[in-house]
Amino acid sequence: MRRKDQAERRRQLEVAARQVLLERGAVGVRVKDIASRAGMAPSSVLYYYPEIEDLLFDVSRDAVTRYAERRADAVRELTDPVDQLRLAIRLGVPDGPEDEESRILYELDAFTGTSSAFSVLTTSFYDRQVHMYEAVLEAGVAAASFRLARPALETARGIVAMEDGLGLQVVTGHPGIDRAAAEQVLLGYASAAAGVEL
Repeated sequence: MRRKDQAERRRQLEVAARQVLLERGAVGVRVKDIASRAGMAPSSVLYYYPEIEDLLFDVSRDAVTRYAERRADAVRELTDPVDQLRLAIRLGVPDGPEDEESRILYELDAFTGTSSAFSVLTTSFYDRQVHMYEAVLEAGVAAASFRLARPALETARGIVAMEDGLGLQVVTGHPGIDRAAAEQVLLGYASAAAGVEL
């Protein structure tokens, strides 16, 4: 089979795995369900991905890349650090339980404790988000827009940690924490930490 056909088959399996992941959750993913969704035999899935973890890793890596790059690109389009910080926070909060991209990211966290590859991917994703916030905060200090109470790196880590925790509540449909409530908490924390009203 030609390389182009193999790449297309792998992409087809990634799409199917993503759909199954959204329907069944990370712990419910089975090769036969992915095969059925892709219109293939289970043996074909295992031909391209002898380890199902490798397929889920590719799904995860694609989701991480799309999310991180879209967010960073949007933030870079703005020039004012205050506007950048507001936008970064807004883009970091899931829309709700129907936010598929965010659900995929949270589902795949389930593999972090048992897979070194997933652990590295999760750590890298976290660091990318922290770096984005750190750069915005440092730019704000340089422009005299922010007066940080703590170092930029520490503040950025705090924002990302809160974002992750609140985002999970939004995705799971917590009755008291919807998108707007989560965003308000984050804006309040960032306002206090940066010394500016957001």
